[in-house]
Amino acid sequence: MAFPNERYDLLNEYELHDVFVGAWCKGLSVAEAAARLRADPDSATPCTWAEIDDGLGEPDAEAGVVWIGEQAPGWTQIIQYVGVHIGMREPQLALSKGGALLYLGWPLLETEGPEDLEYVVDGRALTTISLVNPEDRDGPEPHALDRYMDGLPFDRDTPVDELLDAAFQLVGRVTGRELDADWLRGTHTRYVIPAGAWRLT
Repeated sequence: MAFPNERYDLLNEYELHDVFVGAWCKGLSVAEAAARLRADPDSATPCTWAEIDDGLGEPDAEAGVVWIGEQAPGWTQIIQYVGVHIGMREPQLALSKGGALLYLGWPLLETEGPEDLEYVVDGRALTTISLVNPEDRDGPEPHALDRYMDGLPFDRDTPVDELLDAAFQLVGRVTGRELDADWLRGTHTRYVIPAGAWRLT
């Protein structure tokens, strides 16, 4: 699926339009985010997205590969290249301790659609917003993100591609910076999460 919206021009360029697993963490350095993901610190490798596979070899079946970089003042962005660890509850809670986390992902967009937008604050999942039917919300504070949603097309009649574009805009309003070419083209740090670091089943 190719997306006509502005942010997806970038995702199309980097082949992230069909599979995307991303998180934004408040209050963590790159190294601390990697540590909370139980990544191997010795695996830290500065690289661009185009170089992310260089020298990686074949990761173990349950291993993960993440690309982490500073995104905005006080915020760090993570894109997962192999695996879906940052879409799991326990890693999300760990990444949010003392700060906050936003998760946006679609590991199997064509067959399963996008996953819910997650907002976790200090180890507590406050709200999830369905990106299939955005009027459906869950969590103890289902309207925690409402103040960032003004003017964005979060309703059941909005096509999925436009909803995903709106979700990126929402994330940008929270962190202070939208997904942009400078970040995607930049050099960030690749880490490997060893197999067995997290229970995946």
